[in-house]
Amino acid sequence: MDCPTCGLTNPPEAIKCDCGYNFQTFRSSDTPGWDVDLTWGQKVAAYWSISWPALIVSFATVAYSFADIATHYFAAAVVAQIAFFCFQGVLTPRLFRKNYKTFRIYAIRHAGQRSRRLSFVEILQVWLSILGTELAFLTVASLVLLVYKNKLQAETIRSLSSLSLWLRFLVVGPYAVGLALRIRYSGFRLQATGLRYI
Repeated sequence: MDCPTCGLTNPPEAIKCDCGYNFQTFRSSDTPGWDVDLTWGQKVAAYWSISWPALIVSFATVAYSFADIATHYFAAAVVAQIAFFCFQGVLTPRLFRKNYKTFRIYAIRHAGQRSRRLSFVEILQVWLSILGTELAFLTVASLVLLVYKNKLQAETIRSLSSLSLWLRFLVVGPYAVGLALRIRYSGFRLQATGLRYI
């Protein structure tokens, strides 16, 4: 029989699937599979889950705040970044509450207890670890644009800004999530747990 959660084919006498789905109670397990290192695609999915709504909010904030974005490009970029980072901080709990298709992220306390609910201070620590990596990239990208600002055309600078956004979503953000999973926080650490069919 096929598992409705992960699609794995199980023998007819199976009570539980490897992903934790119980065929007798028709319920998924809260703690599927075992500890894994996330693939790059999984890190992209985790970062995307906390960032795409923040990106929409940042665009909406800029559109609402500035009638003429071209004239106030620098101010609009700063407001957009602040809105993005603040809303990303609000969405950081999604890293733990979201049921990704192939993995879950847990906080593991010193006693070994797993939890998908973190306190405000713990969420803040995770968000700051992700934010630090993003700010480092943003600082370097801004300095490069500042140095070459007078040597490049405005259209080229806008293209480079778009490129830096794609780099953040496909490279820097996923790297930041991976880094956040490796850090030992005060009183807990993060662990990704995968399903059997990864």
